[in-house]
Amino acid sequence: MESFRIAFGAGTWWLSLLCMLIAACAAWYSYQTTVPPLIRRDRLLLALLRWIGLSMLLFTLFEPLLRIRQSDATEPRIAIAIDVSRSMNMVDRSVRRPESARRVVDEVVKWLGSSADVFVFDESLRAYRAPNPDSLQFTGYRSNVGKAIRTLANMTTEAPYGAVLLITDGNHNYGDQPLYVAEKSGQGVYAIGIGDSIAPSDAKVAAVYAGGLAIIGQPVSVGADVSYLGMTNGIADVVLRDNGMVISRQQLLLSTAPGSKRVQFTWTPTSDGIHKVSIDLVTNQKEYTARNNSAQTFVRVQKNKRKILLVAGAPSPDVSFVKAAIEVDPTRDVVTRIQKDAASFYEGALDAAALQDVQAIVLIGYPSAASSGESVDKLAELAKRTSVLFVPSYQVDYAKLAKFKDAIPFTVKSNRPQEVLVSPDVSLRSVADPVMKVRGDDSDVDQWNQLPPIYRTEMFVEPSADAVTLSMLKVGSAALDEPLIIKRERGNVRSLAIIGYGIYRWKLMGQGQAAVRGNAVVDVLQSFVGNSIAWLAVTDDERRVQIRSTHELYASGEQVGFTASVQDQTFTVVDDADVTVDITGPQGSKKVQLASIGNGNYMATLSALPPGDYSYRGAASKRGLSLGTDNGRFTIENTGIEETAVTMNSSLLNILAQRTGGMFVTPVHVADLIDRIRKDARLQSVVRTSDREHALYHLPWFVAIALTSFAIEWFVRKRKGLV
Repeated sequence: MESFRIAFGAGTWWLSLLCMLIAACAAWYSYQTTVPPLIRRDRLLLALLRWIGLSMLLFTLFEPLLRIRQSDATEPRIAIAIDVSRSMNMVDRSVRRPESARRVVDEVVKWLGSSADVFVFDESLRAYRAPNPDSLQFTGYRSNVGKAIRTLANMTTEAPYGAVLLITDGNHNYGDQPLYVAEKSGQGVYAIGIGDSIAPSDAKVAAVYAGGLAIIGQPVSVGADVSYLGMTNGIADVVLRDNGMVISRQQLLLSTAPGSKRVQFTWTPTSDGIHKVSIDLVTNQKEYTARNNSAQTFVRVQKNKRKILLVAGAPSPDVSFVKAAIEVDPTRDVVTRIQKDAASFYEGALDAAALQDVQAIVLIGYPSAASSGESVDKLAELAKRTSVLFVPSYQVDYAKLAKFKDAIPFTVKSNRPQEVLVSPDVSLRSVADPVMKVRGDDSDVDQWNQLPPIYRTEMFVEPSADAVTLSMLKVGSAALDEPLIIKRERGNVRSLAIIGYGIYRWKLMGQGQAAVRGNAVVDVLQSFVGNSIAWLAVTDDERRVQIRSTHELYASGEQVGFTASVQDQTFTVVDDADVTVDITGPQGSKKVQLASIGNGNYMATLSALPPGDYSYRGAASKRGLSLGTDNGRFTIENTGIEETAVTMNSSLLNILAQRTGGMFVTPVHVADLIDRIRKDARLQSVVRTSDREHALYHLPWFVAIALTSFAIEWFVRKRKGLV
């Protein structure tokens, strides 16, 4: 229903009416006496024309507004979401899920009728317009309950959905956890559980845990969760495999009581690449299914650790503490060269072997006056293409340091060898930088600004034009406009400088002060060095080109997808790159071309591949220039994740209903659920009112009428000879 109302933006309606009445009186009075005299009819015509003109002008000056209010009553609808994943096609001990689901769908659709819309979901949600439930096909490879609820909540329809009715076995196995999504949706979630909630006799490998990155020769812990129910007392073998090869075995005691145990293995990889690490459970007992007796993950094994070259002008506490902070990460290998004299280092020569495959250079007090020109030249040349962390010392020779001008983020204007104590002066904006992160919250500012002072010579530096100052300095409590920590990112090379020395004091004295005060001890030096090396040692290809399969594990018959993101050397997204993936599997090799979908992203989908282990290598190029490469592995199994769902997940469905004010039932209580839905307050009629406003004074018609009236009045006056 619509209602109309005239309002005025520059006054009230009665004031507008009063002005029009005054205009009418003035128009009538102005034509009471005319020269020459006119008959009454002519005087009335002229007065009317003048009043119309004046009224239209006054009406426009009062800024008239036409306000239209429309009120509509809408009834929120019900969304029926049917799970069509493969787990709904299973047969439990006492329930045939497909027949049960079709029977429930037929019953629910008849009861709810036109007040409901029907959808089906697996990985995604889509409308279901088939004429009868018999046409339902349970073929989805994954079940994403959370995405189904979110899509329905965000769907734009004339009448919103006040309730979602899930017909599912509750085996959510892909995407975000549905509980959080359901609570945020504001909808009542009702669920009809399909399947048997009592598990049959079965044992399974629930999950495998292993780090995503390993180093050749370095032991890696691999864990697996094994759960069992309804088994007899006995022994099972748990087998660890690396790329299908048996690495280790353990025996696990099964019992009649249900339980779950964590099994731990130690695996030492012997070759680089991406390894398929799997855990198999072997029992001699009768199980409901053996399809869930294996689980796997992929681990990327590096040939060597990330090599960090630390070069120092002399032994010092800074060298010891920085080296220890770097070595906390087992994936880093610190090669140290501490200068002994002009021609040698304590640990050995600065030869080609020491300089090969270096991912970051740490200079501490180097070069000094005693550093040989040959060694300085070697490092300066390497620093042109390798990231650098620079920490000075009292003995640094800044004339020789000038050879590193392209590798450090500052230039020295002047220096006087007189030591002063300086402290960091860090702003809230600076701690947002990942290099400066300590705890990751606003308290990081205090952690930095309360550090004990370090040493610095009386020097003045100028940051490079493209450098970022992360910390200024203060002497005592006086803040100075001089940088203490500077970083720079230029193409493929990064640099970071602490223009002060004695940073070991941040650990020794800083932690001691915190302990004396009874505060939590925070190792700022460890965090800073760890963050710095992580930032410096990031390889360009790892950031610029990423090519991945959409899943690591596919079911037989499932489409295989690839996604890629591509950036150039300035980290600008590239939309017109040539992105290809070479796939190698049991039946040979295959090349796939990825298509651009905008914003530097690419995608491709393949038809189903035969079961087996596959490896792939992707490459991105533009006009023949390589932008980067990436590689990975995936597996296609005869059985998929859906086939491991041996029971209905009643606990998930029950908690979804409780948290959203809905209801969870089994198929025998569908009538009770329908009755509860009809009483849900979120499905009652809602009156929605919308207001529209039109500024009539913007229309030219009122002024046109006024001008026309005045023009006709002038024409009549001229014809009658009025002066």
